[in-house]
Amino acid sequence: MNTIEKSGADAPDAARITDVLYAFARLADEGAPGDLGALLADDVEWRMAGTTWSGREETVAGLVRMRELGHAGPGSGNRHLITNQEVHVLGDSATARSYFLLVSSGAPAVVETVGSYRDELRRSGEGHWLIARREVTT
Repeated sequence: MNTIEKSGADAPDAARITDVLYAFARLADEGAPGDLGALLADDVEWRMAGTTWSGREETVAGLVRMRELGHAGPGSGNRHLITNQEVHVLGDSATARSYFLLVSSGAPAVVETVGSYRDELRRSGEGHWLIARREVTT
């Protein structure tokens, strides 16, 4: 199977995973930290700009610090936009690759940052897809 084909069996899971990644981007801008944490595996690993956060609690705390710096959150006015997603499902695990743009709310809006996400997800015991690993590059 080439990188753009999806088997019929994988398509529903790929759509659910895409929804999780879109929800995470929206919640980074509008949601509460706990809402973000609900989309992360207990043992999530997050790598970004030479920093690694391990576990849900540490990752949510790191994301809160990003909000305090004004990069995300309801007060920032910024929006995370995700494009060019590729999702590959293998049973109860999956990988996803995408580009992101961080756009300011000013007039005119400005693209603050462009980068990519390399995600690994896994299905929880309850059947929900959770982000287990994210590598952010700019």
